[in-house]
Amino acid sequence: MNDIPECKVSLWIVGDTLNPDELAEWLGCAPAYQARKGDTYYTDEGEEMVASTGRFQLTTGWHTGKPLERLIGELLDRVPDDAALWDRINTSLSGDVFCGLIMGGANEETKLSTDTLQALACRGLSLHLDIYDSADGPIS
Repeated sequence: MNDIPECKVSLWIVGDTLNPDELAEWLGCAPAYQARKGDTYYTDEGEEMVASTGRFQLTTGWHTGKPLERLIGELLDRVPDDAALWDRINTSLSGDVFCGLIMGGANEETKLSTDTLQALACRGLSLHLDIYDSADGPIS
């Protein structure tokens, strides 16, 4: 089976009460991006914005030729699988694994094993798939 030629996987945890420093300590890793609700930040275009909620993000970055399932596994390996910890996180925050997928052509496919789906479920993480056709041009 062919796999999606280019993909990026990110773990997003969001919530109004999110404390990025505390979450980094709990998860044992520093985020690629973080904000508390009300923080000021700048878009890639330089526009000043105010965070409407807190956000903590880990990411694999864009990869070519690496299976989606492997990227999800590598990302989840960076955070604990402790059910009690994820119950505490999911009490006031919500998380999902965001997958940006760029297809090389029509009718491409990939699949996730039950082990990967279980790893997401035991952490209370939803799966978000954002799929693009390579003809749409580059994604930043």
